[in-house]
Amino acid sequence: MGKSMKHISSIVIAGLAFLSCSGLALAAPDWPTKPITLVVPFSAGGGNDSVARLLAPALGEELGQSVVIDNRAGAGGTVGAGVVAQAAPDGYTLLICSTGNLAVATAVYPKLGYRIQDFAPIAHIANTPTIWVAAPQVPAGSLKEFISLAKREPGKHNYASSGNGTTPHLAGAAMATRNGLEMQHIPYKGSAAAYPDLAGGRVSVMMDAIISALPLVEAGRVKGLAVGTAQRLPQIPSVPTLAEQGLADMGYTGWVGLCAPRGTPAPVVEKISRGVKAALGRRNMRDFLVRQMAEPVGDGPGKFSQTIGRDAATWRDIAKSSGITLD
Repeated sequence: MGKSMKHISSIVIAGLAFLSCSGLALAAPDWPTKPITLVVPFSAGGGNDSVARLLAPALGEELGQSVVIDNRAGAGGTVGAGVVAQAAPDGYTLLICSTGNLAVATAVYPKLGYRIQDFAPIAHIANTPTIWVAAPQVPAGSLKEFISLAKREPGKHNYASSGNGTTPHLAGAAMATRNGLEMQHIPYKGSAAAYPDLAGGRVSVMMDAIISALPLVEAGRVKGLAVGTAQRLPQIPSVPTLAEQGLADMGYTGWVGLCAPRGTPAPVVEKISRGVKAALGRRNMRDFLVRQMAEPVGDGPGKFSQTIGRDAATWRDIAKSSGITLD
């Protein structure tokens, strides 16, 4: 009996020693012990970068370590996402993940160097509602009217996007495919580059984030056809919601969140998630998001994972039905 107990004790001690040297040690309360890198897969100054730069110091205070921004722009956010997918799953490299670089990119790029399963969802930061806008010359006052117009005039109208394989690209393709519209896709390098042609009537319609389009709609440079929010916006009350037009499924609301490499210990993920939720509870953070026409969320890993999975399935279906596949 004595020898057996000694043998069991040896096994237990050896097991504990192994765990202390493994990734599970990251579950210890003293994590983090060094600065955290937050990879922003977009250029400095953009909407997601602005969110990250406000979140980083607040999250750093909640976790007790500095959070350093690392901009890794390129290929619609997929370059930075690829970097994080290959990073050590220790919680010290995080990603600003979004609809575009997770749900959409994985649907249209079969040779993409990562999959959704390569990430551990941490927190759903905010939703970014969309708006459909048209050239002022287009004789339609709503998206429903535009669809009817495009049906009557096949081949006459086109749709712009912020680039091949982006959310606006697939949204425009979905509109055309579902309604049997003959429309050419005109890609630009970012939605801002599309607006001069949209305002000038060289392209007909585009879906974009409300924050990007709102100033131009208010100024009358482009026409608002539909907003993807639950209610009409007080800034542009004449623009109807998609739901009012029976087109609620064409909102394609975007989202931005925080992800880590797959395999990051669950206690670390939960700790970061709590930190994000606390940061979102700060007045300055929420006020900033509202000014950006974003809707603060704060969901943790479980619900955020469901959101990503649901959106990914939607975009896969759209890409397949529209025949969109990119190298």
